[in-house]
Amino acid sequence: MINTVIANMMPFMPKSFVRFFAKRYVAGGLAEDAFLLTRELNDMGAVTTIDLLGEFNEDPAKARATVDMYKHVLDSIKEQNLDGNISIKPTALGALVSMEFCTENITELVKYAHEKNIFVRIDMENNPYTDYTIDLYLKLDAEMPGSCGTVIQSCMRRTLDDLKHITSTSSKANIRLCKGIYKEPSDVAFQGRKEVQENFMSALDLLFSKKAYVGIATHDDVLINGAYDLLKKHNLKKEEYEFQMLLGVRSELRKRLLAEGHTLRVYAPFGEDWIPYSIRRLQENPAIVGSAIKGFLTGGR
Repeated sequence: MINTVIANMMPFMPKSFVRFFAKRYVAGGLAEDAFLLTRELNDMGAVTTIDLLGEFNEDPAKARATVDMYKHVLDSIKEQNLDGNISIKPTALGALVSMEFCTENITELVKYAHEKNIFVRIDMENNPYTDYTIDLYLKLDAEMPGSCGTVIQSCMRRTLDDLKHITSTSSKANIRLCKGIYKEPSDVAFQGRKEVQENFMSALDLLFSKKAYVGIATHDDVLINGAYDLLKKHNLKKEEYEFQMLLGVRSELRKRLLAEGHTLRVYAPFGEDWIPYSIRRLQENPAIVGSAIKGFLTGGR
């Protein structure tokens, strides 16, 4: 109850107060903060996906600046020999300007990354962009196999149909599977936790059966345990999948997964737009408030 009250008050709190909670799961304001964090996580045995915060952007100049910043990130990953890749969002790269403009920007970035042998995750946003994101991913994957992947959300009612389409089109699909964070209408998305969990497990089983590479993106013990069962069922080797987690959430689970020898990728967001991201995360998961306070008292991130 206290955590929820604090989380809902965040939009009205001073920036310094929000920063106290946000710093546990945002690398910082600068790209260099994300590089430093990636190095630290690499030393712990984890890998990262670096994301420049800022979405639903309507300014073409800002979209182009985002392309340039991601090129800097890609150059630095290569030059510093970091074990990480990047995640990009269509609405940060011009989708609200025009789909053609967005496609040009994303294609440019994927080609740039592909030349450096660095993977790009094209993030999935809310319902209006689902078809566009899947179609663009499949197009770029066909042109540059292995260069990119996308995200599928188990909250969506269309998820299994989308995965059947993707796995029948791509010779080696690469999917981050998550529950989803966007509020969608009931005719588009499941509203109950159990329905979302069941759809997640059905989707994961389907992906494994189709030999897709999956980033199992969850902090939910029900889904983690279910994933363990499916890994055994499909007899997967540890290089054939990975687990993915948000920065600053359930560090004990992160340590356990690494200790068991699983590949673990940690989301490493950075940028000036950290406040709206931080507030959204806190409101989605008020328990992070308690975790942040505990982390401050005990140390660690």
